[in-house]
Amino acid sequence: IAAGERVALVGESGSGKTLTALAPLRLEPEGAKVSGKILWNKKDGKGTVDLLSLPIEAIRQIRGREIAMVFQEPMTSLNPVFTCGYQVMESLQLHKGLNKAEARKQTLELFKKVKLPDAELKLDAYPHQLSGGQKQRVMIAMAMCCNPRLLIADEPTTALDVTVQSTILKLMHDLKKESSMSMIFITHDLGVIAEVADKVAVMYKGKIVEQGTVEQIFSSPKHP
Repeated sequence: IAAGERVALVGESGSGKTLTALAPLRLEPEGAKVSGKILWNKKDGKGTVDLLSLPIEAIRQIRGREIAMVFQEPMTSLNPVFTCGYQVMESLQLHKGLNKAEARKQTLELFKKVKLPDAELKLDAYPHQLSGGQKQRVMIAMAMCCNPRLLIADEPTTALDVTVQSTILKLMHDLKKESSMSMIFITHDLGVIAEVADKVAVMYKGKIVEQGTVEQIFSSPKHP
């Protein structure tokens, strides 16, 4: 994946899309075997590092800061006992070393950036007080807070109705345009690919069976 490139990872349920996405962050479920290499360009541009060989402490430094993830299910991704604002502030304080006031100010700016209605009120709202689409905006704000070089979005519109899906896709498109961030967008919905991707990789039974530009995949698919 090149800098600034958007890659859609598509395939039917169970084809291995989510497992593939969890591997760079070493979040694969217990018992899953990961082999091979995941080469990541160092921030200083001096060579690459294999994410699979790094100790977990080093991976924690990369999670959120350099590679961030928006998970599939907004309803269960946020902690129900903390306010939405606190959960984003915590990430900013941990990764950027901001104090509470600075983290709150940046969180408010992020909430406005992801077009969360009544952003100031949402800082002190709990997840159960937000709709599914609003929770997903909080998750996107959390993923974007450290300006990651790569954003992995795992079916971020799956649990949302069609009109909300459309606004979340537009939001991700706008955020991509405003930064040089790369993106992996995981979906089984071919209809959204043209809106979000430059390149497509098709998975089937745990393997990538074809890849190419959006135009190539749609006009002359090589796999059923």
